Amino acid sequence: MYYEAKKETLIMLYRHTLLTAEQLAISLHYKPKTIYNISCELKEKGLIRNIPLPFLKRNHVGYTLTAFGARAGASLAGDETVFRAKAWEAGPVQIEHFFGTNAFFTDVIRHSISHAEEGMLEWLDPRSAAERYVQSKKTGKAAAPVKPDGFGMYLFPDRGRLAFHLEYDTGTETLWRIKDKLFHYGTLLPTIWPKVEAVQVLFVTKIESRPKTIIDIWEVLMKGTFNNDRLPSVWAISEKEWKQKGAAGTLWLGSGGQRIRLKDMPLLPMLADPLDPLLGKQPRELPPKTRR
Repeated sequence: MYYEAKKETLIMLYRHTLLTAEQLAISLHYKPKTIYNISCELKEKGLIRNIPLPFLKRNHVGYTLTAFGARAGASLAGDETVFRAKAWEAGPVQIEHFFGTNAFFTDVIRHSISHAEEGMLEWLDPRSAAERYVQSKKTGKAAAPVKPDGFGMYLFPDRGRLAFHLEYDTGTETLWRIKDKLFHYGTLLPTIWPKVEAVQVLFVTKIESRPKTIIDIWEVLMKGTFNNDRLPSVWAISEKEWKQKGAAGTLWLGSGGQRIRLKDMPLLPMLADPLDPLLGKQPRELPPKTRR
């Protein structure tokens, strides 16, 4: 079991850059003690390192891969041809951004655990999510105009699938940059998703007043630039409200002053039974008993 768990931990850290022991335990469906034991072993081998999280209380730390560990993670993930060690040598810079993004996804996974047959079908990291929207320029070079901080597909049994792009906004980006992001979502997603009205763009903001501003910008684009064409649904919420009310109780702000919960957002239709287990609900064998 531990061999597979170590591989899964390396792949998870390779894809999502920075995760705490709790976030790894929730996402991979291992006990926290198992994750702590694995992290100690991987640190001894020089594959991962601790990253202090000073914005959290009680001296919390996260884990990230060393350049050596990232090479191993890339190999396990099938990314040997695109791996660049230099990107991992100094460690992650936007620590709070990585933590907040991954905390949102693990909060949603944690919420699903108590709901039978409901949960996260897919969680894409920023690079994998952006690769879905790569476009060719006239020069022949590839570009990804839509670069979400993550993409998720959440299953509501017998109802449908919630497809969402996450934008975790710390407030450092200008409103012009936010407008540019919304423009690209409104331009590109309708060309990719046949039922784009049931595809969500979710903004989680550190600044409490920012959700209304983001929706105001979206409404201007809807009425002017897009002229109410087929568009994705854009919603925004402050991180403070998300932490207080969670996945079940948070009311997201949308255009026209709408307030809606995640479970009530437009859904894509159901597909055949998923081949892979839901995240946080992977079947696990019990570790072997130790002799006394």
